[in-house]
Amino acid sequence: MNDWFEAEQRVERAQQLYESERWLEALEEITAAIEINPHNSSWHCNRGYILDQLERYEEAIKAYEQVLELDPNHCEAMAAIGVDLTRTGRCARALDVFEECARKYPDYEPVYCHRIVTYAEMGQHDKAEEMFYLAQQLTEDCPHCYYNVAISLMDRQKWDRAIWCWKKTLELDPRYMGARARIAEAYRAKGDFSASKENYLAELREDPGNADLLAELADLLLEMGETKAGAEKYRQIVELDPENAEAYAALGQIALGEGRFEAALDSLQTSVSLDNECPGAHESLGEACLRLGRHAEARYHLSLALQQDPESRHALMSMGNCLLETGRPTQAAEFFRRLVALEPSLPGPHHNLGVCCFLRHRFGEGIAHCQRALEIQPDYVMAMHKLALAYLHLGRWSDARRMIRQALSVDPNSAQMQQIARRFRWYRLAKWLRTLFWPIDWVRGRLG
Repeated sequence: MNDWFEAEQRVERAQQLYESERWLEALEEITAAIEINPHNSSWHCNRGYILDQLERYEEAIKAYEQVLELDPNHCEAMAAIGVDLTRTGRCARALDVFEECARKYPDYEPVYCHRIVTYAEMGQHDKAEEMFYLAQQLTEDCPHCYYNVAISLMDRQKWDRAIWCWKKTLELDPRYMGARARIAEAYRAKGDFSASKENYLAELREDPGNADLLAELADLLLEMGETKAGAEKYRQIVELDPENAEAYAALGQIALGEGRFEAALDSLQTSVSLDNECPGAHESLGEACLRLGRHAEARYHLSLALQQDPESRHALMSMGNCLLETGRPTQAAEFFRRLVALEPSLPGPHHNLGVCCFLRHRFGEGIAHCQRALEIQPDYVMAMHKLALAYLHLGRWSDARRMIRQALSVDPNSAQMQQIARRFRWYRLAKWLRTLFWPIDWVRGRLG
């Protein structure tokens, strides 16, 4: 008798704990209660719900299956299994479960509502809308249905209709979590950044400790050019979650973009110490080391970045630049060639391949690469500078003069091109003097 009383007490404590969103503690209590009395189907159902909040969906499915073993007519547990199968990517199996539930309980509205998401995940958007209208016939004002069908609309880039549905969700349930964030996402997708920001802030007022939401807003602020505000949001994330590697990586990337290389190095090193596989962290860390002249460290981090993503455009470019700066043009050229194969329309890799060729005295190839860079970007002054130098080296004076004039018309204040223009005038004077005194030298040679 005492055991049964203890089980009831644990269930009550579990309920108090999950009302406070203390999910792990709630799970411990409900699990202990089930160990005492494994025959209560509602307790298994509560355990499944708690596991869902912890995103432990496989365990949740098993909990709901236990419910059905005890109570085969528990339609809520059957629907919950379908939801979790969708969450774990087993949409076809989820549909089987939902259809079986619909056969048994044709008037149970959630079985249609949940299938909207499953069909949307499968790309079957016509079926998703069909489920929406079937659900409407049973419950006209279900906020979940409007929320779910908006996901399908969003997937089809029907931004305005999706926004309308999510606003309808909020009209039916003003505190519906996630709806304002979805509206913000849709506004951002259609380019209305101001409205997107407004809705992210509204969602944060309801859920101020949501680090994922703060990260989405921070990313939007950076896209809007509000770098300081974006960095502040990432600092808030670090305060909420000091072990958030992605936030440290973002702060490092912001510092890198602002030219604060030491600060970037510090944040990025913290990021990889927390998560050595944090996306983009090694790539940015390699770039920071390269900017600080720490070439060996740069190569190490860029190598790790390319192991994570062999087709990372930025890492390939940085690795090539690192090798080029350390006097290894042959090795550098391999990385630039890989980048050209991936992105033939980028002018930078062609320019850098040209530099590699010039350093290896392969002037014909180098000129061809720089010319290709100019075909892609006609105002690329750096490519014009390298071409002018190559033409001077080869004695192609008219080509060099043409390239110098072209570059100075694009950027009259270019110090590099002004310097090469002075060199060209000196070359031209030297050539004229050689022409002037050539007959005298020839006569002297004959007389000697």
